[in-house]
Amino acid sequence: MTNVDENPIHNLESLGWDELVSLKRKLSSYIKELTSNLIEVERNQSRLINDNIHKEKNMLNTSIQRSKEIQKEIQSNNSQLYSISEKLSQSKNFLSMMESRVPSEKEEDLLQIIQANQILIDQKNYKKEREKDEILTSTKEASMKIEAIKAIRTIKEQSLQFGLQSKNINKSLKLLDEELRSIQTKIAECNSRMDILFDSKRQLAADHEMYLKKYNETITQLDMINARLNIMAEMRKKQRQEYGQGLPNDALFKVKETAKKKLESGSKLSFEELKLLYSEKGY
Repeated sequence: MTNVDENPIHNLESLGWDELVSLKRKLSSYIKELTSNLIEVERNQSRLINDNIHKEKNMLNTSIQRSKEIQKEIQSNNSQLYSISEKLSQSKNFLSMMESRVPSEKEEDLLQIIQANQILIDQKNYKKEREKDEILTSTKEASMKIEAIKAIRTIKEQSLQFGLQSKNINKSLKLLDEELRSIQTKIAECNSRMDILFDSKRQLAADHEMYLKKYNETITQLDMINARLNIMAEMRKKQRQEYGQGLPNDALFKVKETAKKKLESGSKLSFEELKLLYSEKGY
């Protein structure tokens, strides 16, 4: 930033025309610099920060939404896993109970027994009702053993399916857990970036306020310099009209300034000083 006296107003009375013009140029340059800074803050930096905040908010909302979805999926999978675990436990208990009841015969042999018995019944190849009952009992026992074999086989197949389902769900849970941790890391990083952006936004607002304050102060200083230059210009005009070019530039103005200070301090003024101070044109 341009190196300009922060408070040159108090020094104006001691400055001549050329010094005031030089200071005016410096302040005008400073005004341009402050204006450029204000435009940069308002149009570029603020827009860039706001755009980045908007992007981060969208990313954050997307990540949070996905995090919620993952948590629901995890909850659903855990419920399924619990249900499957219960069924698998029941199947294992059933198989454990049935181990002592597993028929020693093969299913094919039992089917042959049933078929042979059915032929005996159909052909009435028995002598007494008692023998018939024994055939029917044998058939019933063989059928029950087949049903037991089928039930055990079905339960084993179900247990295998339950095991595969449990394995797949656990695999899915692992992937979901990894994704959730990744999403949570993204959310934390996004919040961190947003904190930095909001800090930058607050700092930018402070900078804007500072530039605006300096701009207004500098405008006030320029107004005071212009007012003093106008007074000095009038005094130069009076000097040329009444005294010609014999006096140095601003000589009459400096005499009037000295007279003002004497009057304010209560010092005695000369007749010429009184005349200059209260003249219609000079006052």
